[in-house]
Amino acid sequence: MAHLILASSSPRRREILSSIGLEFEIVDPDVDESLRDGLPVEERVMRLAEDKAVSAAERLGSGRRHACLGADTLVRVRGSDGGPGRVLGKPRDRADARGMMLALAGRTHDVHTGLSLVGTGGQVETIRSDSRVTFAPMSQAEIERYLDSGDWEGVAGAYKIQGQAALFIERIEGSWSGIVGLPIHELYVILSHAGISLTA
Repeated sequence: MAHLILASSSPRRREILSSIGLEFEIVDPDVDESLRDGLPVEERVMRLAEDKAVSAAERLGSGRRHACLGADTLVRVRGSDGGPGRVLGKPRDRADARGMMLALAGRTHDVHTGLSLVGTGGQVETIRSDSRVTFAPMSQAEIERYLDSGDWEGVAGAYKIQGQAALFIERIEGSWSGIVGLPIHELYVILSHAGISLTA
């Protein structure tokens, strides 16, 4: 069976893989994510996931039997006019995170996560998970207390659904693990196609 490589530095993705009993190694991908900024968000997460998986596979070379998994998550707040809206990546600082929370509070937004696997023969399979999250309205004081927690650092949309932001989440539609950043069902599908079993 192929050895699994996770092309991500995300602790949340590591936790999910570990929680379902998968053994893996981590290789940080070398990817300039800004090169995909012009793509629609649904396509962007898939291309970025693929870029990361391919980058890891290229760094490892052909001497080992491995499958490289890349993932990318973006949050999108739809425009009030039904337009494409605003894409939220990782906040640069507290002020950027504050702006994101103001945009999310009291509204429903989309969470898109792309997964890509480069198999042992170099074949690439990519899949996407789409979910929706509804935040309750938040007061300025609630936003500031949330920002004090530091939970917004290093995560798309400035929140982790499994963190303190869950206090303000009224509803989710779709995949909880996809919102965290690694949709387990979609992972099962592409690993199965590559001959990597998640079941006994």
